Amino acid sequence: MQVFKSFFKILNKHKGQTLLYLCIFISIISVLSANNAFNDTSSYETTKPRFAVFDYDNSVESHALTGYLSKTCTKTDIKNDKKETMQDELFARNVDSILIIRQGFSLDVVTIPDTRAATTFESFINSFTKMYNAYTAAGYSPSDTVSAVNASLDKKAAVSLLGGKDVTSHSKIYYGFSYLGWLLLILIILGVAPVLQVFSREEIQKRIQCSAYKFNNFNCELFLASIVTGLFICGIIFIAITIIFKGSTLSFAGSLYALNMICYMLVSLSFAFLISKLTTNDAIMNMIANTISLGMAFLCGIFVPEEFLGDNIIKISHFLPAYWYTQAVKNIDFHLQKSLPDIFMCMGIQLLFALAIAIIAIRISKTTLRHR
Repeated sequence: MQVFKSFFKILNKHKGQTLLYLCIFISIISVLSANNAFNDTSSYETTKPRFAVFDYDNSVESHALTGYLSKTCTKTDIKNDKKETMQDELFARNVDSILIIRQGFSLDVVTIPDTRAATTFESFINSFTKMYNAYTAAGYSPSDTVSAVNASLDKKAAVSLLGGKDVTSHSKIYYGFSYLGWLLLILIILGVAPVLQVFSREEIQKRIQCSAYKFNNFNCELFLASIVTGLFICGIIFIAITIIFKGSTLSFAGSLYALNMICYMLVSLSFAFLISKLTTNDAIMNMIANTISLGMAFLCGIFVPEEFLGDNIIKISHFLPAYWYTQAVKNIDFHLQKSLPDIFMCMGIQLLFALAIAIIAIRISKTTLRHR
């Protein structure tokens, strides 16, 4: 088992990037899970800035503006509108904006410049005043203007995606495994490919050919070491997700997630094998790894939900293994019992991708050996 042991000695020297990406993934999933960033949502809620108002106009329109802002924002009170008081309240973030309505319906807005809350609050004021001025110019009376403005601003637009697609919500654990379509690929490539590059060097190949060590034994030990490395990485990820999501993986669905992850791990190993045959330059290897992983993440519904992708992009993504990994994760998350045949079909297609990529890599390897 000389090659098997040597594999892990070399792997130990290249563990830095692998551990870095692994820690980044676990940290992101932990933080987002703790902040309930993966909670299911079926509606959109507008940001509500906190504001205080001082109404010195005391008119129909000033009352209407205050009432409208109270519905769209969160109204709070401060002691007075002296400069020092307003600065202290804004600095302490007790309020985001302060509106002063002077006589004649003259508006002064005191806020923290270039903040999202300030921009949102000012947009609400602009919406009201533009609508109010338009109805006034059309000859409406003050009371009729206020009624018309309130009726117009209370209208809500129905928003839907083109093509009749629905925006779906997912469980927390779905996102944990979905992001693996990006992470697992780059972890395996950056972890295994550099080691395979070492064994692919011309001088190493010639020494093996001259030694009494059987070439089949060499390949078997190299393959076994790669599989063990991949399973070890998958094991760490699975344990981390189990802890983060409080044992949600300890179920039949969790076992399918794990099986799907192993299938995609084999795809990632095939990519690592192929890249190790294409280049011996670490910088180029990193570039290829990031290009492949990020490209598939954006095209296959990992970073951008599938319902937001165009039909042509989805057709192209069918020729990428990450698409079938993501489809399996989605089917496991939704209709598990009804989708079992589809889930296993997605896993089978991933295995076919792994086999096809490995065959291409072997072909390249044989061609390279002939030219040496």
